[in-house]
Amino acid sequence: MNKLLVAMAFCFLVSCNEQLIEKPEKLIPKDKMVQILYDLAILTAAQNTNPAFLAEKNIKTMNFVYTKYGIDSIQFSKSDLYYASRPAEYEAIYTEIVALLEKDQKRIEEMRTKAPDTDKSAKPKADSN
Repeated sequence: MNKLLVAMAFCFLVSCNEQLIEKPEKLIPKDKMVQILYDLAILTAAQNTNPAFLAEKNIKTMNFVYTKYGIDSIQFSKSDLYYASRPAEYEAIYTEIVALLEKDQKRIEEMRTKAPDTDKSAKPKADSN
């Protein structure tokens, strides 16, 4: 019985280590993938917050990213699938993205606290002359 359990455990470990997705020929490097997914997060947030803004500027999210990084949809899809098939690597990528977003959020909050209080709802005082 113990030999069967050991054999099953060995098979399980070997199968978990098996590479299901082959490395694409034009794999986007991990650091570039972080930047691409970071930009996508920002653009998606902008789209969800103010859809008219990107439309006014005629910015199509994916076309913008493909042009900026010199990639195409197939290269992006294959690279994303490759990294997604490696949970530890994918988690590391998203951990970096979250860190970048948190850094941005902190910088924005600091800018808000340093900016002078500009309450536009306050009416200017009438001239007494």
